[in-house]
Amino acid sequence: MQNSANERPCPGPSRRDLLKVGMLSAFGLGLDDLLRHRALANDPSRKKTFAARAQSCILIWQAGGPSHIDTLDPKPDAPKDVKGEFKPIATSVPGLSISEVYPNLARIMDRVTLIRSMTSPEADHDRAAHHLLTGYRPSPALVYPSYGSAVNKMRGGAMKSLLPPYVAVPDAPLFSSSGYLTPAYDPFAVGGDPNTAGFRVRDLTPPDRLTLERLRRRRSMVKSLDGFSRDLSETPLTSSRDKFADQAYELLTSGEAQAAFKIDEEAAATRDRYGRNPMGQSCLLARRLVERGVAFVTLNDRGTGLLGWDTHQQNFPTIKNTLAPPIDQGLSALLADLSERGLLDTTLVIMMGEFGRTPKINPMAGRDHHGRANSLIVAGAGVPGGLVIGRTDAKGDSPADRPVTPADLAATIYTNLGIDPSGQFETPDGQPIRLVDKAQAIRELI
Repeated sequence: MQNSANERPCPGPSRRDLLKVGMLSAFGLGLDDLLRHRALANDPSRKKTFAARAQSCILIWQAGGPSHIDTLDPKPDAPKDVKGEFKPIATSVPGLSISEVYPNLARIMDRVTLIRSMTSPEADHDRAAHHLLTGYRPSPALVYPSYGSAVNKMRGGAMKSLLPPYVAVPDAPLFSSSGYLTPAYDPFAVGGDPNTAGFRVRDLTPPDRLTLERLRRRRSMVKSLDGFSRDLSETPLTSSRDKFADQAYELLTSGEAQAAFKIDEEAAATRDRYGRNPMGQSCLLARRLVERGVAFVTLNDRGTGLLGWDTHQQNFPTIKNTLAPPIDQGLSALLADLSERGLLDTTLVIMMGEFGRTPKINPMAGRDHHGRANSLIVAGAGVPGGLVIGRTDAKGDSPADRPVTPADLAATIYTNLGIDPSGQFETPDGQPIRLVDKAQAIRELI
């Protein structure tokens, strides 16, 4: 069937395009996409940022939803089938107690703000994760961008470092993606456990069989075909694909980029301080990344499974023996290390999950999903230490004072990072969407 006079046949990819893709995909890479966002972020039509208290953010995501009653909001006076097995312990803040499973955090509560009244109507993992990581309740029509992706879009283009602005360790949690934005703003996933011997970053380390010399030859081959493929119409993206390929090459061969992930260069005492486990070493890697200018790092704490904090069964031994110790040691070491290096004043640190868990213990000695009440920790970037915001009722079922919504949290995060939460992005069909809607930033934290 012939095309009409007004139609043009689809040209398909050129030989040069295929070679260029081959150069990158040989490493399992989409680095040109990860770098393309820098040109997009430099678009003069985008909303401008304003003065930021935080230059970077580290989000520790407790995948599965931690039990607030068994960690940060104990209820020792509640009935036995609510209060659980753990005892409250005193903290460095007079009159404030948290669970005995966090002894290290108890000693530094005077450095953090504890929010005990986060509340959401969502109690399904996917829907709740979307709500907590974007500030928006899920919609069948639209997936909203996560905090990291929004920061990537707004601030990625200003970065002087070759490192991606948004990094996930070891991988990205549910709904931590770019949503309706282009995938160029998705997180760069490290894809490996920084606690393993010989840790390598999946997309920054060419396979052993591919030497740097072969990489140089492939790049030279692509450049030699420069005059053979002018079959695509010019757009801001197609005209700059040479630049993106060059940046991908520079990232792969950059000593600066490689050094950021070489966690084995840290002193043994430092690694021990954080804890020789995936969570502890992820916290250490996060410090190395923000130290080198990465704007947003998400640490996906999923225990030994995809949703490690989803303790429907054996809640108490799982928290006590598996989940709490690594994050207790890792987060405590991270805050102390950032402070000692002069980075805590410019780094916002958050620890949270998608929801809390039911006050009533179920027949399997576990707790189920509970969106109405949730606790989280916020620190750094001028956030007051020793502050408690909100409280839950006697059984930890719902906020009794000062409820905080995911949208409020989103507005707080963006404001601290110098991004106007009332700004707008556009969907692919041109519909303007507010970055945060119906929210009030937490005044004490901004």
